[in-house]
Amino acid sequence: MTKFKKAKLSLDDRIENSKFSYTKNLKWFLIAPVVIIFVGLIMFCTLGFNLGIDFTGGTFMKVYIDSEGAYTEQAYDIDRDFNTIENKIRSVVSKYDAATLAAVQKTTMNGDKIAISNGDAVEIKFQVKSSLTSEEITDLNNHIRYDLLVEFGFVDADTDAGSFENYTELENAELVQNNETTSPSASAELLMNSFIALIVAVALILIYIAIRFEFTSGLAAILALFHDLLITTAVVIICRIQINAAFIAALITILGYSINNTIIIFDRMRDHLKVLKQSGEKIDNNQVANASVKETMMRSILTMVTTFVMIFMITVIGVADIREFAFPIMVGILAGFYSSVFLTPGLWAIAYKPRKRSTKVAKPTQKKAVKE
Repeated sequence: MTKFKKAKLSLDDRIENSKFSYTKNLKWFLIAPVVIIFVGLIMFCTLGFNLGIDFTGGTFMKVYIDSEGAYTEQAYDIDRDFNTIENKIRSVVSKYDAATLAAVQKTTMNGDKIAISNGDAVEIKFQVKSSLTSEEITDLNNHIRYDLLVEFGFVDADTDAGSFENYTELENAELVQNNETTSPSASAELLMNSFIALIVAVALILIYIAIRFEFTSGLAAILALFHDLLITTAVVIICRIQINAAFIAALITILGYSINNTIIIFDRMRDHLKVLKQSGEKIDNNQVANASVKETMMRSILTMVTTFVMIFMITVIGVADIREFAFPIMVGILAGFYSSVFLTPGLWAIAYKPRKRSTKVAKPTQKKAVKE
């Protein structure tokens, strides 16, 4: 007689058949988030946010570093070593107490007189003191731009044409471009608008969850979202990542990603509750929450892993501006998966109370006797 091997359970089946309780272990799942948020709070109180130019005010400049003279009449003898270029830029900006160098990175450069390819320019970002007026910021930018032209040999300061008053008339002055300046007042307005955008996004999500499911589910989802935002912000503070407008965009992106995972679990909870109510069985919150998480676990894992891998590659390979956006999202993906699987079901199980059915019995209607 042929013996058949017993089919092995898939990972999905093993998760669904496991006896592990996500709701009863909620207190243990809270330890890691509390520690991370506490450390982030301590660093915030001691060091504060590492605010970027978008929120403090500052200037973006580009320095043309092509040394072969392909796009200019004169070839300049420039050391193309990036560390050497960065040190020159730092030495110039450090002369001015009102300016603080924020970042130096390779980039592209396009202008009316020159148009060059990747790697032929470096972008400079430096912050300015918030007490400066717009006129003082303009004057500071002009002096820094002139000093950079002199430092890299684009302008000869010993000639009359190369003096500070006349340098802007030279064609070579385009080799250092002042691309954008953000004033401190505009930065303060941007910070306020960013905060309002976050509050509005959270409020709309709460309304959506409350309408589609119920208010208890909405509160559990909002608490999980606050967890995701706090964890992401804490990690950014701990790692001293610069916070710019890209960070706010990343937080809003995290809200959308995290609530998507949570809604999938809530959908499954709603299905279980509907079956239990129709059958008249007693509703066990822990049982409903655990079953819903286990049934959607593989879907949550696969979604998280595929998204995380792509964002991780962008964070590693991308330039600094991309990392400011991608790194918070990478942290938020992990935080969103953790909250939707390990925190939201437990919070829902604690808060959910099934509505009591009406016990009123309809009175029988009395039929009048029909006369024959």
